[in-house]
Parts: sequence; structure tokens; C-alpha cells
Amino acid sequence: MKKLLLCLSLATALLLISCGGDNTTETESTGALGETASETVVAPEEAEKEIVTEVTTHGASDTAEVTVENVTSVDTVAETEAPTTETPVETQEVTMEETSAEQVTEMQPSETQGEMESETESETESETESEVEPVKTFKNPLLDRAAADPCIVYHDGYYYGTYTEAVGISLFRSTTLENLFKDEKVTVFSIGNEVQGNIWAPELFYNPSTDRWYIYSCGSTEGWDFFTIRMFCLESKTNDPFGEYEFKAFTDPDLLAIDQTMFYDEKSGTLYTAYSEFTADGQVIMLAVMENPWTISDQRLRVSYPRFDWEKKGERPDKDSRVNEGPVFLEHDGKLSIIYSASGCWSEYYCLGLVEFDGDDFSAGEMIRRNNWKKRTSPVFSAANEVYGVGHCSFFTSPDGSETWIAYHGMPTPDAGEEGRYAYAQKITFRDDGIPVLGEPLSRDTEIPVPSGEA
Repeated sequence: MKKLLLCLSLATALLLISCGGDNTTETESTGALGETASETVVAPEEAEKEIVTEVTTHGASDTAEVTVENVTSVDTVAETEAPTTETPVETQEVTMEETSAEQVTEMQPSETQGEMESETESETESETESEVEPVKTFKNPLLDRAAADPCIVYHDGYYYGTYTEAVGISLFRSTTLENLFKDEKVTVFSIGNEVQGNIWAPELFYNPSTDRWYIYSCGSTEGWDFFTIRMFCLESKTNDPFGEYEFKAFTDPDLLAIDQTMFYDEKSGTLYTAYSEFTADGQVIMLAVMENPWTISDQRLRVSYPRFDWEKKGERPDKDSRVNEGPVFLEHDGKLSIIYSASGCWSEYYCLGLVEFDGDDFSAGEMIRRNNWKKRTSPVFSAANEVYGVGHCSFFTSPDGSETWIAYHGMPTPDAGEEGRYAYAQKITFRDDGIPVLGEPLSRDTEIPVPSGEA
């Protein structure tokens, strides 16, 4: 009997020991899971340190402000990732049973709403994609043949342009800059009785005081004899720049000069001209008051002559490279400048210089005063990017009036000469004081965004 009791006691003890061992193993397993879960939670303090380090690396000056925002977002992430207490299965079942009918009722509109939101987002994305249009661009030159001395004006929905043709004057018109010299064309003047050759550098100008358009150019009065070149004026018969023109007069019948340009001061009602005169000092830039749109007065002032080396390059046996020519007025925010061309137009050294008017009073008494004009000692626009001999420019505004553009001619090679001058155009900017910043000529491979507001 005692032996039987002893055996039962030993069996019981072994059973208890076995159960105790299983409990110990389960506890250790639970502990290991707890440690694993705790490693996935990022403490806000540690998150803050990590973010500060990251922000400091990217930019110390923004550390404080960005750190606060990032810590907040990291705290949110930490709370989201932290393990949550699961609802007992029994409770979940009861909750589902109690609310199953309600959830089924709400589920259908919820799904429909989701589908509608998805469709709306797709439609929005589609509309956004359709609204984003590719930027329209063009490449220089504007024409695949020579077009020296380009003049471009934008007016009432159209670009108008002209360039040297030697035997006459044509006007071109287009709604796009790229196609300006390829679309509409009218011939407004040809060699004849008044002018018989060498018709150079025509310029289109609107005079608000007469509500008429004018074209200023020059030409020989006796065949192609250079020394009989005189400046002349054409006037439109109506206020349509693309209409008919009539010859008005030689603006100074006795003067050997070229490249006449205009500036009208609305405040004083004064019309000014600038031109290039041939003198013993080479070609010089003259400024004068106009008696009327076709007559130069005696109030004149020389504002520039070829003084610096960069204004005298390109010497040839038959050519005097001491050149200041092709002047054009440019006014911006009350600041007036005259941009002109320097050195031989047949050479790679042809470039642009600048004289600026010191003041904002454009009355004749101030404009025809030598001390009010200051000349830059270096060119403001010269050869670059395989475009050579850049010069004889004009300026025009974009269709919406927000941009100023320059038109000029340039050569594809250094030795292209006078027959290899092509028309180019590009946008310019201004300094805070109103002085133009022309930059450098863009290469022929450059994709140039079209002027702002162009359809």
C-alpha cells in the first residue's frame, strides 16, 4: 500500500513539474514579442534628434522652424505605428451584429461616393493635363536668307517688320514672330525718280501727334552713287501701317547721312531724330529736333563718335571702319538711351554701344545739351555663341506689353560679310535704373520661348 502511494506521489510531482515548464516557456515567448514590438515605436525625443540632424544637414538657417513641423509629423507617425490593444473577438462580433444593418445601409453611398471622388479626381487630372500646353518656341534666324538691319514693331495684334532690300521697301506682317518675314508682304516703295538705289535700313515709326505711320530710310539720288545718299521720309495715307505710303521729302537734302530713327516725347510734344553722319572723324551719331516729321531742324548735337578701339575694327582698303551707325532710342521707366552699332558692318566685330541721357526732362533745352549724355566705354552686345557681327537693332514689345525684345542682324561665320547678315530676335531685361541689359546673342540651336501673349 505504501509503495502504491509513493508511486502516485511521484507521478503527481512529475506532472506538476511538466506544467510549470510549459508556463515558463510561454512567458519567455511573450516577452520576446514585446521587445520586438517596442523597437518599432519611435520616441518623440529620438525623432526630434533625428529630424534636427537631418534639417541641419540640409540648411542650418531653417532648422528651428522646420524641426517643429517635422517633429509634429513624426510624433503622429509614431502614434500611428505604435501597437494598439485589439478589441476582444466577442466584442467585435457583438458590435458587428448590432450595427450590421446600419453599416450595410451606409456602405452603398460610401462606395458610390468613393467612385465619384475617384472619377472627379480622374476628370480633374485630365482637365489639368489638357490645360497644360507645351511652351511654344522658335529658333533664330527669323528667315533662312539675308535680312540685314531688321526693324520690328508690334501693333494691334500684328508684328510688322522690314529690312534692307536695296531696291525698295517692303513691309511684312504676321500674328507670330517666327513667321513675320514669311507671311503677308506689301511693297510700299521702289526705286524711281526720287531715289534710284542704295535703299538701306528702313524704319517703321508711329507718330501720335499726326496719327500717321512713317518709314524713314535713305537712298542714292543719282543711280548707285554712294556720295548722293540722302535720308528720306514716307508717310502713310491712313493710320493703317499696312496701307499705302507716299514720298514726303528728304529730311535734309544736303546731308550725307543714313539710319534715321525717331523718338517722340508726349509731355513736351517734341519729335527727335538720331542718325549717322559721314564726317572727317568717321561715322558719328547725331541727335536733332524735328521741325515736322519730314524736316530736320538746325538744333543738332553730336552724341557719339568712334573713340574706342572696339568702335574701329574691321578695316578694309575700301572701307573706313571708324563707325557709329544704326542708332535707336529706347525708353524704359523714364530712362532714355540710344543704342548704336560700332565697327565695320561687314566684319565679325560689329557690335552695339550705348549712350544714356542723364535726366528725365526730355524737352529740347535738355536733350540738346552735351553734358546730359554719357557714353559707355565698352560694348553692350557683341559676338557670342557662334553668332558674329551683331548689330543694327530695333526694339519692340511682346503682344501683352510685359516684355521688351531686340531684333538685330548677325552672321553665322566670322567672314560671312555683308551678304551673310540674318535677322535674329530675343528678349532683353532692364536694370533697376532703367538701363537695358542685352545679354549675348543666343545660338541658332536655342529654343526661344515666343513673346509673352502670343497666341
